[in-house]
Amino acid sequence: MPTGTSSQPEAPTVCIVDDEPHIRESLVDLFESVEMKAVSFESAVDFLERWDHTRAGCILLDVQMPVLTGLDLQEKLLLAGSTMPIIFMTGQNDVPISVRALKAGAADFLVKPFKTTALVSAADAAIRKDAELRSAVISRREALACLSSLTPREREVLGLVCEGLMNKQIAFALGISEIMVKMHRGRMMRKMEVRSVAELVRKHDLTL
Repeated sequence: MPTGTSSQPEAPTVCIVDDEPHIRESLVDLFESVEMKAVSFESAVDFLERWDHTRAGCILLDVQMPVLTGLDLQEKLLLAGSTMPIIFMTGQNDVPISVRALKAGAADFLVKPFKTTALVSAADAAIRKDAELRSAVISRREALACLSSLTPREREVLGLVCEGLMNKQIAFALGISEIMVKMHRGRMMRKMEVRSVAELVRKHDLTL
């Protein structure tokens, strides 16, 4: 898959997966009319072959399709570790299917014909959810990188600081001087890239 050299983040994309051409075309036109990037796929297989599910955006997914249904695609994406929010579209109000889809993590379940405003609103909410998930993944990755840079002793001090112990208590618990605790604590705080205990606790929580 080609990679660009621009540092600008790629605009999130609404991926429309539906086996009916007129629906795909009308939905692409709808999202482009509100300045949202959209691309369509004629089947679940087509989506799997042509799209990188790690890219930003959301999926508008028809439930009933040949070969692989919408639920089949949802299952495959979950197994692949995809976090792209999925909005299911269906021509009938099938409660068992909607319950199964939502339990598996679907962002929404819309019954055709749906109002365009409701669809755009659902897609916008799904894209915002995707952005939040991606931000959380990046924050956790950065926190783990900081944690991995600590020495064993610095990790011990980190754990005790997060438990709320003062320097004197940490010194007693580890059997070292308070001066050594302050030294290890200072280095640990710099490596964790934080300036306060509250910030340290929040960052440490990301690694758990």
